Amino acid sequence: VLPLVNVGGEPSAEYLSDGITEGLINSLSRLPKLKVKSRSSVFRYKGKEADPQKVGSELGVRAVLTGRVVQRGTDLSISIELVDAKENNQIWGQQYSRPSREIAGVQGEIAREISRKLGLQLTGAEEKQLARRETGSGEAYRLYLQGRYFWNKRTAEGFQKGIEYFNQALAKDPGYALAYAGLADSYVMLGDYGIAPPREAFARTKAAAAKALELDETLAEAHASLAYAHHLYGWDWSRAEQEFKRAIELNPNYATARDW
Repeated sequence: VLPLVNVGGEPSAEYLSDGITEGLINSLSRLPKLKVKSRSSVFRYKGKEADPQKVGSELGVRAVLTGRVVQRGTDLSISIELVDAKENNQIWGQQYSRPSREIAGVQGEIAREISRKLGLQLTGAEEKQLARRETGSGEAYRLYLQGRYFWNKRTAEGFQKGIEYFNQALAKDPGYALAYAGLADSYVMLGDYGIAPPREAFARTKAAAAKALELDETLAEAHASLAYAHHLYGWDWSRAEQEFKRAIELNPNYATARDW
């Protein structure tokens, strides 16, 4: 999934194109019959004119998804193209026009259509996984995407702004487990980068991850954050290993868990 292009280049809309890209990677990577390249592998093509056939060869993939996002006020237009990287032929293309509050639903539609076009026979559980939505609030999801956008900058300012947006998402939906996982990721990185005192970072990471898992025990992101905290600050190797294994069991393609 190549980074979707933010048509118009409005900096304030960049989190949408990045967020939709990352959302598609995360959704598709949960399908055991599909191998999806990680965010770090594909985001090096961001801002470049990338030929799908060349990308396919460089990354060793058979299919490449490209797309464009246009924001007009509160409405979004998303154009998607799925290309056979070996033959350089279009497999499928579609355009979606939706209010920005429906981003999560559109991502689910795109992911399901991709799985069909690639000829995957999904089980009922896998269909349910693709349709899964972590929050019923479109505004909370939009704020979560902004949090991840800043978290991915890997800077002190980025982590702090990420925390602000994750907290705003939780204000919209207090039961949003993924936003708590975002907080845990932010706190653990503040400690890892030496920006916050380790003891304080560890305590906040554990609290946020525990709340995420209280809401959704199957959240790979929260298990990975908790594992990293036990490894970095607690030196509890067995607990860290247990949590990392659980994260990878829940989502074998979750790159951050494997990285950490």
